[in-house]
Amino acid sequence: MLFRSTIAVAAVALLAMQSGAASAREPITMWFWGASPAYQEVLKKSLKEPFEAAQSDYSLEIEFRNTVDNDVRVSVMANQGPDLVYTSGPSWVTPMAKAGKLEPLDAYAEKYGWNDRLVAPALASCTTGGHLYCLPPSILADGMFYNKRLLEENGWPVPKTGEELEKIMIEAQKLGLYASATGNKGWQPVNENYSSIFLNQYVGPEKLYKILTGELSMDAPEVLDAMKNLDRWYKAGFLGGSDYFSLDFDTSLKLLSEGKTPFFFAPDFAYQWAINHFTGDLADDIGWTAFPQMTGAVEYPVYSIGSAFTYSINGASKHKDAAAQVLDIMMSPEFVVSMAKVWPGYWAVPLKDFPSDPDATGVVAAFYASAKEVADAVAAGNFGYKVQAFFPPATTDVYIKDVESMWLSKSTPEQVVAAAKKEFDKELGRGLVQDIPKNRFVQ
Repeated sequence: MLFRSTIAVAAVALLAMQSGAASAREPITMWFWGASPAYQEVLKKSLKEPFEAAQSDYSLEIEFRNTVDNDVRVSVMANQGPDLVYTSGPSWVTPMAKAGKLEPLDAYAEKYGWNDRLVAPALASCTTGGHLYCLPPSILADGMFYNKRLLEENGWPVPKTGEELEKIMIEAQKLGLYASATGNKGWQPVNENYSSIFLNQYVGPEKLYKILTGELSMDAPEVLDAMKNLDRWYKAGFLGGSDYFSLDFDTSLKLLSEGKTPFFFAPDFAYQWAINHFTGDLADDIGWTAFPQMTGAVEYPVYSIGSAFTYSINGASKHKDAAAQVLDIMMSPEFVVSMAKVWPGYWAVPLKDFPSDPDATGVVAAFYASAKEVADAVAAGNFGYKVQAFFPPATTDVYIKDVESMWLSKSTPEQVVAAAKKEFDKELGRGLVQDIPKNRFVQ
């Protein structure tokens, strides 16, 4: 009996030691937006567990906050906040980097081989003043989701030109369908997707590069053409009809899956909602491709690229090396495959050699195909510039808020362009425009 008691005491002591060892780990803190329980779980499984298994000194504490964007901005500027800094895109990184609140990542990029592993233009979107200040865990590209079955049933081809696209949308409206389903309910920055599409289509990637580098003016005639045509589209009902402000991406993809619209114009990261609706017999109905060629200013296919979000290392962090280890796991093919099983679309890490999963089917398989298509196109230089990735913050706000005012006839395309020029000129003068990567069209 004494022997058993001794074993029991020893076991308790061992457990206490193990618990003490675990609690002795220094926490690496990371904030993220308020994802669903299933998404929270897969992120912990794919990131937290591998990080903690790889070493014994640190734990990764992920805090899910619905107010993460504002919380990060306030805390980091006050030399506080998490070790790993989240933003909703590279545009929001530059002001913090210029203020000296973020750690340059150049040495870590060299140490971990990120420059060799990741697509260069995606990394360049995180570069300010010649230094890397963030990583984009999700390269995204503006494009066109479509319902394969609905197109086939109506004899509609997958459009490759603006003329073909508008013809189908008008026919869809005559059938009582949405020309396309989309909307900004709950997230006004959705507007940026359509500003980006039209700027890249009407201005073109070569001239847009010159505008962003200050060689041409933000009020170039092509910019006004872009805004006029975007306004025309909205008022023609091509963007969710009269329901733009009551639809969100999840509902839009539900409508697409039900055959109530042929199209949903959105970045490829929207696969994360498609997985909820393209199921069973509908699983293979989803298609995604480059946005059709609207003008001669752009070749087909060209993808306007950005990032759904970024992560940086807080300049005030006491554990920068450990935080970099977390980022390295995030930038791995193993992480991508693990996340895609539950959360396809959102974590399209810009890997030069994008992974595949032979067991993937339906929406997940479609995500892998789209992500590889985009990564290959960007690596070849066939890309343009999403507003939220390459335009500075105040200019980005114009292409979100002022564009909405234009749609509601409270302002004009000319006023939107004038406001964008005013803000961009100020931000360019203050050095708030990050380094712009050249595409293959720039001489």
